[in-house]
Amino acid sequence: MIMITIRCMMKPVRIPSLLAASIGLALYGPQLLAQDALPVLEETQTQTVEQADGLLIDRADIDAKPMANSTLSQLLKTQPGIAINDATGSVRAGDLAPEEISLANARPHQTNYMIGGVTTNNITTFKDSDSAGSLGGHTSGYFFDTDLLESVEVMDRNVDAEFGSFTGGVINAELRKPTDTFEAEYNYRMTDSSWNSDPKLDEDNGDLESPVWGDGRYQDKYQKRFHNLFVGGGVSENHKLGFGLSLQESDIPLIYNGERKDQTQTNTNMFINHLATLGAWELSNEFRYSEFTEERFLNDTFTNETDENSDYENSHSGFGFTVKLSRDFELGHWRNTVAFDQLKDERSADVDYYKTHFDYRTGFSMGSEGSYGNLDQTQDSTKLKSAFDFNDIFTGDVRHSITVGAEATLHSAEGNFHNDFHTFSQFSNADGTVELDNWVVTSAGSYKADANQYALFATDTIEWNKLTVDLGLRAEHMDLFDQTVLAPRVKGSWDFETDRTNRLSLGVSRYYSGSLLGWALTAEKRGMQANYQDCVASIDADNVSLNPNDYVCEGATQYQKINLNQAETPYSDEVALNYDLQLGNIVMNAGYLFRMQRDGLQSVYNSTLKQDELLNNMESDSHIYSIRFSNARNYHALGGQFGGFLNLGYVDSKGSGSVTSVYDNENDLNTGSQLEWVELDGELMKRSEMDAGSYNSDFTAALGLNAAWPQYGLTWNNLVNYEGGRKLTLFQRQESRDIEGVPTAVAVMSSAEMDSLITWDTKLTWTPSMAHDHFTIGLSVTNLLDEQVKISSSGIDGNSKFTDDYYNKGREVWLNVGFKL
Repeated sequence: MIMITIRCMMKPVRIPSLLAASIGLALYGPQLLAQDALPVLEETQTQTVEQADGLLIDRADIDAKPMANSTLSQLLKTQPGIAINDATGSVRAGDLAPEEISLANARPHQTNYMIGGVTTNNITTFKDSDSAGSLGGHTSGYFFDTDLLESVEVMDRNVDAEFGSFTGGVINAELRKPTDTFEAEYNYRMTDSSWNSDPKLDEDNGDLESPVWGDGRYQDKYQKRFHNLFVGGGVSENHKLGFGLSLQESDIPLIYNGERKDQTQTNTNMFINHLATLGAWELSNEFRYSEFTEERFLNDTFTNETDENSDYENSHSGFGFTVKLSRDFELGHWRNTVAFDQLKDERSADVDYYKTHFDYRTGFSMGSEGSYGNLDQTQDSTKLKSAFDFNDIFTGDVRHSITVGAEATLHSAEGNFHNDFHTFSQFSNADGTVELDNWVVTSAGSYKADANQYALFATDTIEWNKLTVDLGLRAEHMDLFDQTVLAPRVKGSWDFETDRTNRLSLGVSRYYSGSLLGWALTAEKRGMQANYQDCVASIDADNVSLNPNDYVCEGATQYQKINLNQAETPYSDEVALNYDLQLGNIVMNAGYLFRMQRDGLQSVYNSTLKQDELLNNMESDSHIYSIRFSNARNYHALGGQFGGFLNLGYVDSKGSGSVTSVYDNENDLNTGSQLEWVELDGELMKRSEMDAGSYNSDFTAALGLNAAWPQYGLTWNNLVNYEGGRKLTLFQRQESRDIEGVPTAVAVMSSAEMDSLITWDTKLTWTPSMAHDHFTIGLSVTNLLDEQVKISSSGIDGNSKFTDDYYNKGREVWLNVGFKL
């Protein structure tokens, strides 16, 4: 039987899987063919239900879920309270990189990504998109294929004080582990655009098909191929070794000056892990590696041509290791972790300039040329952690379970511009003179920054009769903000029945942001930049020099660095209420989460001070409701095994939404706004009072229906998903309004509600008995009904020339073949 775990603080309790439980029967069916009922596992004999403080999806559940790309975001996207940025997924269906994930309606960079309990966040290039002179990135440091994962745990409420560095939540992925018995498994998956639905466009953004669309990434043609291998087992009585390898390839022939030019993306993952028993000590070693690469080119923003100097390649790679050592002592269990990760983002480009050209020599024409420049950034992170779990202490009828620990995280980062990089506007005048304006020169060289964090934490779980109280406190010093903060975590639970199948829980907690080292690094980079204004050259317009000495400029400004110690550490407060109940074979969890995000950071350029300025002016209030129903054991009918679940979620959020023309731009920390006031649909309000927008649909519902016929080796897994239309705020213009007698700049906005969507994902798997269960063939279809509706809009409201509408992905067909020893 496949199992799924509902997590309660640090105590996982397993309940039978509802997410395609039948696939396990197909894989291990021969032992069950002679039985009329499922075997009774030890876990089901003492079935308990604990508060759903988090979700644990195990190996079998990962295998079972029908999805397209095998990424964390696609695995988690249908869970209540979890939102992903799939706004442009339809027109970029060939992409391999995962989407950003938002937990508890926090900004995506406030999700703490962990591998084996070790934070692996990319904190230097966590922006979602690249731009001239800056590297794009993803908050997650590793893009691991979910086929290489043993389990995925999500903690989005009542998070234990042992965990920090987030205001949203924690996603902890465990890589596959070797068992005593040797096993080898290979899987191949592929899809092709000719099998799938074309991206849907409307008349306003039909130009997405042509090179006039900025970065030229309209991906109507692609083929994706995924290879996955895992080998593991015992090599001696006390030692086990595991090896995992995944290679993902995507060929994307993009439109290039009226023809097709092949662009390739690859995502490679690899790990080696070692488990050992050394006397009284338990040892775990793990090495991990990941590299994502993509080829790109830029289209001229103003013409139907692609500049020959615009090609570049991005890469994001990481390698690291973790060593865990633990043992039991008379007083309790001692856990120790040492980990290191190096993450590197790099761009290799044709040229080191990007210009917008205004040509007045023969009438008037305009265009863009160049690329985003050659540069790289490297992040080194060392993590040290030690915790002691004391044996239970009894004082009368009261039991205490106490843990104390310490943690240190040492971050350093270095960036490098290989050559001088230039961004500017060029004016070629009719008289042959050349002018350059808004000319920013970043000098070749390196820039560095570092930031360390130190934490102490303590927890005490107190149990008395039907009452359980979890007390936790985390004290943390953050060098980057030069602050020491305290994060209390408290939760109380009351069991109406002694078997814990009827429980009510209430918790209040505070969480603080982790390091945002990228801002410190950006500040150092700004110190290498100079801004030249109104520069006139006496040279010929066809031979433009990029040497400032060849120009006479009206002004030149050296950018000033900013000090992050002036900022407050972003934090969030929560109130979480949960009720768990099991009646017979039905398990129910109802939850309410009130999450208050405060002191969110953004960076803006202050023209008066002539330097960047940090603002702690981002905040939101989110009410998140969820209810889950599932069956504890599978049902038997029609010769098969049947199970299912129903998840419902509702999000009501107000807060600092986007006041720019780019969809959900408030998540880009380097594109901030000083505006406190907005006029939304004619109503004047503070920015914190507007709809936050974000990636969340207000109402979501997911219905899972799964079946297995072990005697035939067949499993059939289905997921019907409903998403309410997202609420967006669209920028129109900036105007001045009289507020309490003072002329004040406000952003004039309009609201828009996108369309609701119902999709049906299905997966059919056959493991023929004549192949002795060594061979599996499967077919997955996402969005079987091929429903495509508008899910996001980006641009200036009321001006269709500068507004693009995006739809969800249409039908996708995936073929899967697997071999197992």
